[in-house]
Amino acid sequence: MSRPERTRLRRLLLKSLPLGAMPLPVMHAVAATATAATAAAEPAASGRPISMVLPFPPGGSVDIVARQLQPGLKTTLGQTVVVDNKPGAGGLIATSTVARARPDGNTLLMAFDTHAINPFAYKQLPYDTFKDFTPITQLVRFPLVIAANPALPASNVRELVALARSRPEGVRYASSGIGSLNQLAAEALATEAGVHMLHVPYKGGGPAVQAVLSNEVDIFFSSYAAVQAHVAARTIKILGVTGTSRLRQLPQVPTVAEQGMRGFEAYSWIGVFGPAGMTAAQVTRLHDALTESLRQPRVVDALAAQGFEIVGGTPAELGSLVRHEHDKWQAVARKANIQFE
Repeated sequence: MSRPERTRLRRLLLKSLPLGAMPLPVMHAVAATATAATAAAEPAASGRPISMVLPFPPGGSVDIVARQLQPGLKTTLGQTVVVDNKPGAGGLIATSTVARARPDGNTLLMAFDTHAINPFAYKQLPYDTFKDFTPITQLVRFPLVIAANPALPASNVRELVALARSRPEGVRYASSGIGSLNQLAAEALATEAGVHMLHVPYKGGGPAVQAVLSNEVDIFFSSYAAVQAHVAARTIKILGVTGTSRLRQLPQVPTVAEQGMRGFEAYSWIGVFGPAGMTAAQVTRLHDALTESLRQPRVVDALAAQGFEIVGGTPAELGSLVRHEHDKWQAVARKANIQFE
């Protein structure tokens, strides 16, 4: 097979099937064939290391995904990929770093759902979310789970709502910070149910989980990955899932929508962006490398086990996602009269 033929095969394999629609065995076969075709068709690139800038500290969902992709990216691109954690200020430090970087494809942002929320959570941003970045691809999405201390006298969402109505102070919920999706999802639930819930913000998801464990708060809208070990140890119980379907790991736990909140849906997501001004060739090269890394069997299995749903997609689809999520959660914030600053 000639090099052009191998290249066409790789692109066909990568683009012909949507990631989320593939059963795991099929995804594994596609990944192996696509990677082999790429290795034969494209020589290794040279140049300085790629800096993958993360807006959160090690150990969180973004960091987990980044480190799963890191080895595959290094192999596919022929460049060292450095995971650069720059936490702080709700993601503004990391995001500003990438906005100011040269658009040469060597500095990338692995963004979280806060990328779409920050434009209305902060009165002034040191960058323009919609103009200062080049979308490359969405990586994953995942629903939140409503994590509760086992002592809480509620075992599902209906009982949680009833408990909130019976208490003058309502229910105490943690968040990973003001303007986070777990704050907005909790407020959306409270608004829909017509109950009061007291917001207790923490500096990150780790401290918020610890607050549930120590019974400082009643609940936390968390990623499953962040509480998986505690669920197994029965030190945290799950009241509901915010996705459109039940988690494979928690088939006995119904979604929030199944429990009377019709249409309720909240997903965290992770995507990769570069600075504005990148060339189409740069975007295509990085998009294809990220997609191949995301489809490696080792990565597929590791992420699925932690509740991540592999998505992928085009740069345009990622740009549309940011706008959609911005508009959706801004409407929730206005309806709940959330004051961020």
